[in-house]
Amino acid sequence: MIKKQQWTLLPLSVAKQLFGLRVSPPGVVPQRDRRPRWICDYTWSGVNQETIRLAPKEAMQFGSCFERVLREILLADPKYGPIFLNKTDLSDGFYRECLNPDDIPKLGVIYPSRPGQSEPLIAFPL
Repeated sequence: MIKKQQWTLLPLSVAKQLFGLRVSPPGVVPQRDRRPRWICDYTWSGVNQETIRLAPKEAMQFGSCFERVLREILLADPKYGPIFLNKTDLSDGFYRECLNPDDIPKLGVIYPSRPGQSEPLIAFPL
């Protein structure tokens, strides 16, 4: 992520001076037959609660996805045979969100330290 210039790192002493700084914990999701996937838990720092919802509610269709799938199964015509479900993992997708530069400090993530590292690093998405 750093080499691809998607994130930048700052020492904690420098990051503390940024207005609106929030630091969230990172996580790692193991992936079968691949390298682990990095995730950020923005619920921890309250970023999700402050997100401005610009899209109409009907556009955000995944919030009730499970209920819609169950409804379709319930209403499926048995004359077409049994129902098969497919789960597709979209983790390989690359999603670029446009950020207001003033909001970048709100998306800080503590970066894993290396042995002997004197100061923690904070990662920021670009």
